[in-house]
Amino acid sequence: MSVQPALSVCVINHRTPALTRDCVQSVLDTAAGLPVEVWVVNNTAEPCDLSTLVVPASARVTQLQNERRLGFAANQNQMLSRATGRYLMALNSDTVVHPEALQELIAFMDAHPRCGIAGPRLQFGDGALQPSLRNFPAPLPSFVEVSGLWTRVRGKPWFASHVLLCHPHDRVVESEWLHGACYIIRPAAMAEVGAYDDQTFDMFGEDVDWCWRMRAAGWTILFDPAATVTHLEGATPYDARTEAMWDGGMRFVRKHYTRLNFLPTRIATVLALCIRWVLARNGGQRRAQGAAIRRMLAAQP
Repeated sequence: MSVQPALSVCVINHRTPALTRDCVQSVLDTAAGLPVEVWVVNNTAEPCDLSTLVVPASARVTQLQNERRLGFAANQNQMLSRATGRYLMALNSDTVVHPEALQELIAFMDAHPRCGIAGPRLQFGDGALQPSLRNFPAPLPSFVEVSGLWTRVRGKPWFASHVLLCHPHDRVVESEWLHGACYIIRPAAMAEVGAYDDQTFDMFGEDVDWCWRMRAAGWTILFDPAATVTHLEGATPYDARTEAMWDGGMRFVRKHYTRLNFLPTRIATVLALCIRWVLARNGGQRRAQGAAIRRMLAAQP
């Protein structure tokens, strides 16, 4: 491929060789003549055989092998720094790209020159919507999300106007941040604000932080419902996932919030966790909620 790629897609293989192959093949199959380059970093000692991929002439696939395990942010950064595409894409290995999604996202970025990051409509394996619009930590959004109330009020106008998670996801929306399973990124925006913060974040929180920095620099974060990607959430192995999510969230808070301005959000989150503790269906769930409450009470921005 002698021309500049229209898109550079970056995928991490972390003990998911079959999923990674399926993900990359979905990119290649849906590119439909679009010049793309795909980067795959192998984050385990076990090989990830990509020799069976059907690679069109308009695409190329390059694999990197880590000598030691790295976190999500560091893995993505080593691929993003090598990528040469007009646009960049950070894509989870447990995703499947739908036809026309890549072309739509590129056209969307072309039409929105101040958009630093855009994300597609995400759906679960059964085709159900995976809500991807998010607010930064604040009392009302945090309470609605953590308590699970959002499942009951999603789509209701008042909540949809205050809590992005409750938005119907049927139109272009400027979000505070987006679920990080699939991001298309403008290189100029990344050059201005930097890549993922791999010094602070390992597995969770880096997407929230990146969107925060993009918005602080004047770039927008947009949701494009016309592009669809299936996200098989939970298919990627990760030990202590829930604990890591809390850690990532608190790392973000420590970086960007003071104790005073985070206090109302922490109170709202603890109240929401208490509700979940009361409604827990079994001892395991109750212990998990209790541990989360103690963690939130002990954490300091």
